[in-house]
Amino acid sequence: MRMWQFAPYLQDSWRATNRLTLDLGFRWEINAPPYDVHDHWANLNVKTGQLLVAGLNGNSRRLRDTDYNTPAPRVGLAYALTSDRKTILRSGFGISYVDMYAGGAQLYKNLPYFFAQTITTDITAAPVSVLSQGLPTPVQPDITNQAALSTGSPNVWDMSLRQTEILQWSFGVQRELMSDMVLNVGYVGTRGERILVNSLNLNQSIPGPGAQNPRRPYYSINPNLVNVAYRTNAGDSKYESLQVHLEKRFSRGLTFGASYTYASYLADSGNPNGGGNNDIQNHFCVACNWGATPDSYRHVFSINHVYDLPFGPHRKYLRSGPFGYILGDWTINGIWTAQSGPAFTPLLGTTVSNSAGGGTQRPNRVASGYLPAGQQTIDHWFDTSAFVAPAQFTFGNSGTGILTGPSYFNVDLGLVRHFSIRERFGLDIRGEWFNAFNHANFNSPNASIGTPQAGVISSTFPARIIQLAAKVTF
Repeated sequence: MRMWQFAPYLQDSWRATNRLTLDLGFRWEINAPPYDVHDHWANLNVKTGQLLVAGLNGNSRRLRDTDYNTPAPRVGLAYALTSDRKTILRSGFGISYVDMYAGGAQLYKNLPYFFAQTITTDITAAPVSVLSQGLPTPVQPDITNQAALSTGSPNVWDMSLRQTEILQWSFGVQRELMSDMVLNVGYVGTRGERILVNSLNLNQSIPGPGAQNPRRPYYSINPNLVNVAYRTNAGDSKYESLQVHLEKRFSRGLTFGASYTYASYLADSGNPNGGGNNDIQNHFCVACNWGATPDSYRHVFSINHVYDLPFGPHRKYLRSGPFGYILGDWTINGIWTAQSGPAFTPLLGTTVSNSAGGGTQRPNRVASGYLPAGQQTIDHWFDTSAFVAPAQFTFGNSGTGILTGPSYFNVDLGLVRHFSIRERFGLDIRGEWFNAFNHANFNSPNASIGTPQAGVISSTFPARIIQLAAKVTF
């Protein structure tokens, strides 16, 4: 496989005034799609339903177009709001691009060079071959027989696929509270456009009665196609957040950071950060999948700290003596996390659309589905009666990420003791407690509507884990 990239980048920075600094940058990134040096790739023409073999009959070697429309400007600003320069306004905006390759679904996994040969035997009849004779040599399909190649469920890439565009912006104020303590308050946003939707099935059968194939869109032009797993720029995402961060730099043996985020993260292509797509029940309406992502947490609060206890040699108290030796050179570190629950999606336990090739079907939503906090239990987390099966041969109207699972609280602690053996040698003994308080954190409930388990929480995050370690330094 070969590919090339051309990405010139220009950047400049200057101080416009005594209190204002600007950073400007511009990048133009051109990524040519990969291709096989032996022309063993093939792609489907989605208009004709016919498979095109690379380098054959005038077909290009890449079977995809190069995206030249990728301007990526960047600008950053810092302005001292006060004459003592202890209060700084910071803002920035930038555009960047990502080329999604989906390595396991490239165009080499198509006929005529990627194929399987099946040997069928009958236990009541003589074997068609024996191991001593070896397996028969596979017979490669005829690369010129386009009709025979254009069958089954090919991997298909949009020939005009563009790189995913990511827009990022921020606006915030930074204030020095003390010589070693800084407070940051800001608004941060990200917009993802033209996100790659993996395996968008262009040949999903339309809901209705009867056999599947006559209701597939390609049936009239190529009835030999089953599922058409299409990779194209059909997704979008949007993240907005208020972020507050208090940081104390290391002094007097202590450093810590405290952060709070109030955020909204929406997408119609599943979980962009997780590298996958949600179950899209109707592949002809990706926008109908718009909703909170699985890793969308409304509130997140965290504290991290490292504290060298003030006892022992080179510290403030008990620098010598037996108590100094026992209590000295200890360090406590930890991460404290509390966050609201993740978003999850009610799904229908039994499909009623009679549509093949799509994702799990969603129910109709007739009420909010939320229960008051005092009524939520692990056996009945949400109002299951708020979701009902849609009419036969139709899709449900319930959205994605509309309910929220249990909140999460966790503390990880570490205790480290350092021993100085000689001038060049040291020994660290470390104890670590994950979920130190053994707090029960529950996963999201079963959301399969129409099943007895709907609304029931049956799993948790790990309980307390303790581990010990030793490290020699020299």
